[in-house]
Amino acid sequence: MNCQNIAVKSNVLYDLTSSLNIGGEIKCNDTYSISSIISYNPWTFADNRKMKHLLIQPELRKWFGDVFQGSFVGIQAHYARFNVGGILSDYRFQGNLVGGGISYGYQWMISPLWNLEASIAFGYAYLSYDKYGRKEGASLIEKAHTNYVGPTQIGLSLVYFIQ
Repeated sequence: MNCQNIAVKSNVLYDLTSSLNIGGEIKCNDTYSISSIISYNPWTFADNRKMKHLLIQPELRKWFGDVFQGSFVGIQAHYARFNVGGILSDYRFQGNLVGGGISYGYQWMISPLWNLEASIAFGYAYLSYDKYGRKEGASLIEKAHTNYVGPTQIGLSLVYFIQ
């Protein structure tokens, strides 16, 4: 039986992209919890390559057993401000995204204070952005927007219980 109520977490996969992140999760009752993660990447690399962003992703989770143990499904929203370029193309994109999706995940107990969580989410995002050349100081090429449907989050998180 799990009597934990509040947890903090970090997505190790986000860490691998040099994105600072922290999340929290609160048990609402025996079936539901509210989780949220904030991810921030302020770095610019050589040749103006960057994945700068500020992402906020809250989620309501329904657990199929005790909260913080076993599998869950969730409904999530996401908002991000981004400035990304030179990674997959010779352009830089700066703008906002907003959307939502559904998730599935699983938590394993490592110790009384630690869990490991794996999760994936699929959903929709509306992106509104300005497109520039990749080089520093490049001129605006176009203002655009697009609709995205597909994976919206993947996670392998270390979870620590503070209460």
